[in-house]
Amino acid sequence: MEAVGGKVVEYIDQGGRFLIKKITSCITFGEDLKTLERNVRRLSDRTVDMRTEIENQEQSGRKKRKQQVESWLNEVEQLKEEFFQLKETATRGKKNIGALKELNGRVAEVEQRGNFGELVCDVYESEECPKLVQPVQEETSKQNIEVIWTWLQDENVSSIGIYGMGGVGKTTLAKHTYNRLRKDSRYQVHWVTVSQGFSIKGLQDYLAKIVNLNLSHVKNEDGRAELLNWAFKKMKNIIVIILDDVWEHLRLEGLGYPLGMEGYKLILTTRSYEVCQKMCCKKLLKVKKLNASDAWELFRKSLGSETRLSPDIERVAESMATKCEGLPLGLITLAGSMRGVTDIREWNNAMNEFPDDMENDVFKVLKYSYDRLRDPTMQECFLYCALYPEDYKIGRDELIGKFIMEGLVKGNSREKECNHGHTILNKLVNLCLLEATADDFGDEAVRMHDLLREMALRITTDKPRYMVRAGIGPQVLEEQDWVFNLDRASFYYRKIKRIPEDMTPNCPTLSTLILSRCGLTMIPGSFFQYMNNLQVLDLSDNSELMDLPSSISNLESLRALSLQRCILLKSVPPLRKLKNLRVLNVFETGIKEVPQGMENLVKLKFLDMGRTGVDELPNEILPKLFQLQYLNLPGHVNAPGEDLASLELLEEFRGRFYDLSNFHKFMSSRHNYEKVWWYDIFVGPTDSLNLGGMGERIQKQRVIVENCTIATSIFLPHGIDILKISSCDGLSSCFVDNFRSRTTTSRGLTCSISDCDEIEWIINVPCISFRNLKVHCLPNLVGLCERKIEPHTFSDLTELVIEKCDRMKKLFPRAMLQDLKNLEKLVVGWCSEMEEIIGREEGEESSQSSSSSSSTSVTADLPKLKKLYLQQLPELKSICEGKLMCDSLKYMELLYCPKLKIPSITYW
Repeated sequence: MEAVGGKVVEYIDQGGRFLIKKITSCITFGEDLKTLERNVRRLSDRTVDMRTEIENQEQSGRKKRKQQVESWLNEVEQLKEEFFQLKETATRGKKNIGALKELNGRVAEVEQRGNFGELVCDVYESEECPKLVQPVQEETSKQNIEVIWTWLQDENVSSIGIYGMGGVGKTTLAKHTYNRLRKDSRYQVHWVTVSQGFSIKGLQDYLAKIVNLNLSHVKNEDGRAELLNWAFKKMKNIIVIILDDVWEHLRLEGLGYPLGMEGYKLILTTRSYEVCQKMCCKKLLKVKKLNASDAWELFRKSLGSETRLSPDIERVAESMATKCEGLPLGLITLAGSMRGVTDIREWNNAMNEFPDDMENDVFKVLKYSYDRLRDPTMQECFLYCALYPEDYKIGRDELIGKFIMEGLVKGNSREKECNHGHTILNKLVNLCLLEATADDFGDEAVRMHDLLREMALRITTDKPRYMVRAGIGPQVLEEQDWVFNLDRASFYYRKIKRIPEDMTPNCPTLSTLILSRCGLTMIPGSFFQYMNNLQVLDLSDNSELMDLPSSISNLESLRALSLQRCILLKSVPPLRKLKNLRVLNVFETGIKEVPQGMENLVKLKFLDMGRTGVDELPNEILPKLFQLQYLNLPGHVNAPGEDLASLELLEEFRGRFYDLSNFHKFMSSRHNYEKVWWYDIFVGPTDSLNLGGMGERIQKQRVIVENCTIATSIFLPHGIDILKISSCDGLSSCFVDNFRSRTTTSRGLTCSISDCDEIEWIINVPCISFRNLKVHCLPNLVGLCERKIEPHTFSDLTELVIEKCDRMKKLFPRAMLQDLKNLEKLVVGWCSEMEEIIGREEGEESSQSSSSSSSTSVTADLPKLKKLYLQQLPELKSICEGKLMCDSLKYMELLYCPKLKIPSITYW
């Protein structure tokens, strides 16, 4: 009995504990639900920011969201939906404690998995970007394109070889085929430029990017090939790989050998018929030179419509075109050199200068076009492009930066030097010596045709003397390559790793040395000993380089030293002797202190110390660098406002001021600065912001103020483009009243305001033109406009985001619609009191109480609105009364707006 009694007591005790636990859980359910809601809101806020960042980067066409990021965003949306269902069920009295705990755990787990670093990845040309290529007019070329297309439709043809002499148009045919394949949903096409000096490993890495495969941990070529083969098998659609400019037989097994399987095809271009045979191409197409009629048609077209030819000039022009022997590249380049010439005497002179032995040698045609440049600076800038790898897309800003380092462009300001650089590049593009394109980030770039690059390298075998080993693949440095009269040397993108310790090249005339992206781990102490004329030294992007030889301190002729993104580099040798230095770039290196002797660099114009470990500048060092035009300071440095004010030539600046007082000292000095200048300025404590930057041109006009007390009006610089105000106190109730200067760019202001409790209104007078306006977490915000404002105040607005503004009941009045004709995106969320999006004016009669005829005529028109997001608006009753016209609407999301009466919406 005692045992039984004991069990009964135990069960009663356990039951009591269970009952108490259950009661306690019911009591805390409401608190737990609120905690979950905060967690879901935080997660949702993060997705909004992420989507905005992703959409901004995707606009370039060169970036796409990572698949794992897209899956994560969709998962968050699912969690939000489940939370709303749980909350709605709880309001009906059904409190599912288990579901709440399970959902809270999943929210925490999903949030933990949301640290992706980069949200986007490169869009490879095969997926998004068509090849830039002129349309073909010649009948033979059109026929060749159709022949290739017919072969591609034949399932028995797995490989096609396109061969012919250099400059005959093989790559042009391949580009047209590539673009046509892109438009056909059955195919997935990928382009690989092979060129001379390739390596199987380098090509494997390139193909691995196509199939999103990481091969960095696999060293063996056969093992890498097996992984590539496995990855190709998993891909859908018909895979077409185009290998352009193949010089020798490739062992396809080393590239994953997808051709043995159904659904895989290969197209290659080469100058060699034997290469096509050795690679077992099923079909061969020889690209022949153009006949006389087609050659003249291409030459005439390449001259451009602005070049009008008299009968006499036309006879000379036809003779010149005949000299090109039907080679398209020669015809295009030669015609480019004569574009705009309408004087018969100049045509006759050009004809007389033609070498007699021009026929059958495309290089002589190209060299003639190069000689016609006449301008030595343009010629040198053209030859400089050959220092980059073959088929490389050279960013314009990067290349012009190199021209400035070399002293090839002139101007008494950085802006004028950049303009001169763009002028030179534009002329080279117009003369068909360079091709305009875009790099992997969608930015402007140029590239050199492989034959033009080969011609440039032939020119630079004598004077100037270049040694160019740029490109994919390993490279062993040999002492005998470093000839005595060398002018420039480039190993860009060549894997060197280590330079032999006893190597001491004797190159007294060497002026430029590029060892960028070489994977260098060390440089011998004596390597620079006999390079006394060295003016440009580029060691950038060697992420494993930890030390620099002290001999760099003796390179007294040096104009530019580039060390950016050498992330393990902890120090730079003393620079006090380098008094000729104009450019010093240590962006994203591991240095902790300013290099010794930097105060002696009185000619320095460009200084980038962004993303370094430097947290303090020596006193009064900046006034000694009075010629600075570009300055990027580390994020932990409190920029000295008074010292910066002494830099009268400064055109581009990125840095942080710990407080507004220091910021205003600098701004006061720029008040009367009339030239356009670029800036990226952060104001606030060092732990509140991450100072970014890419180490290139700043190219923005942005000010961010965070965690500051606003004691006086903020002095904004002229032409401001982006303004962010966050977590500040002491603000006036109307946002625009907090600023002294209200001059924005002609494009309108991109403005973000968050976590500022005092703000009740955004604008009271039409003083600022907004392009984008994002308002977040302003608990006392009543409305956008304090009073009825002038028309066109918001006429430039394209994006409006309002979130977590709990006092707002009406977004904007109907009268303001006339100002919103350019609005493309509208987001309203988490505003607990919001009742109307487009509301009535005070005293305006509701359409419901007016006559039925007037009710049906009420129409709100947002003609450019593409995206509409309304979420978590529990009191929202209407978007607008009557009919809403949105002819451009592509996407609409209405989430948890239980009282919303959806209006009649007309959209495309």
